[in-house]
Amino acid sequence: MKTFRLLLLASLALALGLWLGRSHPQAAPPPRIEKRVATKTFYRMPVVAAVQEALVPVVPQLGEEDRQLLKLQRRLDRPGARPREALLKFPSTEALRAFLGRAEKAGLTVLGQLDALGVARIGYTQLDQLRAALQDAGAEVNVDANFIARIPDILQKENRPAGSGTAAFAGESFLQAIGANGDCAAWGQGVMVAVVDSGVEDHPTFAPNQITHVDLVNDGQAFNGHGTAMAGLIAGQNRQAAGIAPAAQILDVRVADAQGVSDSFTLARGITQAADAGAQIVNISLGSYGDSAAVRDAITYAQNKGVVIVAAAGNDATGNQLSFPASVASVISVGGVDANFAQAYFSNSGTGLDIVAPAVGIQSAYGKAYIVVGDGTSQAAAIVSGALAEALASGATTAANAAAWLKQNAKPLNLPPERGGAGMIQIK
Repeated sequence: MKTFRLLLLASLALALGLWLGRSHPQAAPPPRIEKRVATKTFYRMPVVAAVQEALVPVVPQLGEEDRQLLKLQRRLDRPGARPREALLKFPSTEALRAFLGRAEKAGLTVLGQLDALGVARIGYTQLDQLRAALQDAGAEVNVDANFIARIPDILQKENRPAGSGTAAFAGESFLQAIGANGDCAAWGQGVMVAVVDSGVEDHPTFAPNQITHVDLVNDGQAFNGHGTAMAGLIAGQNRQAAGIAPAAQILDVRVADAQGVSDSFTLARGITQAADAGAQIVNISLGSYGDSAAVRDAITYAQNKGVVIVAAAGNDATGNQLSFPASVASVISVGGVDANFAQAYFSNSGTGLDIVAPAVGIQSAYGKAYIVVGDGTSQAAAIVSGALAEALASGATTAANAAAWLKQNAKPLNLPPERGGAGMIQIK
């Protein structure tokens, strides 16, 4: 009993002590001493951005010589250009000759020069040799590639329905189609037409002394027959290989080899030589898709002498690209049509196409004594050149108005301008 009382008293005392402890306020904590310091916020790059930045390649800074090399490489290593060749245009004849005098010591090869245009054709082994020589020239020099030019290829004829551009002109029907009727023996009298092509043979369709030959290839190989075909369509006298202007003189300027291959420099040289020789019309039934400054300069040079330039549009069936130099605005560009006056299945289309002419199943001279039937805008261009020879001879037009005369007299066709130009050529 006594023990129970003692335990009870102890419990009461403990409870009273706990109650008294809650009722008394606790002592305030000691004051906190806080030192304030100036703070600065630092930008923390996101982890993803930091990783991306680390993956960006570091482009080394190019020196001046390396930049010049890169610029030259971009100018010269272009599709369709002759490798390790450059066409250099100088501001003066003196600058051209000074460069040529140093070229051999610089490790370069002089492949040709055109003093009239201030152009040199240069071969090189190392691009750095050319860069160093240009740097030493001390004059502003325009650098261009030497593009390969060639006789247009003919597409493989497909089995297409009538009216799709494959209807052939039979025999001499292409002459009647353009209005070349009656006695044409004196057509083209007193006019010289330069055929800048693969060379012209002394075919029986030509009269003695009707052709003057200039060979700029001089490779000793047999001529490709293409040039003879073009000359025959312009001025052939035999009715089996008849030309539009049989009395015209032909200046044969050979610029393409036996495979029909040429280049910008040789073409430019051919155009300038034709102009210097007194040609009034230059027919170019070959081309490329490389726009050459040298060829443009040669065209301007010839036109300043009163020469009319006629060029084939090309045989690649392109939708909107004429072959060069037919694509030059001041050149008369010629596309092709078939006997139904539909666009020839191979003829290029493009803005600036001037006119079209018969181009499918065209009978012409070829080689030394052959008669062939061929397709191509080459033939169409030659037909237009022959028509212009007669127009100049008769006084129907002048060189300055030749393009306008063609368009005014053209036969309207159911073709948009980029495919049919102003229409099909007519001689009136």
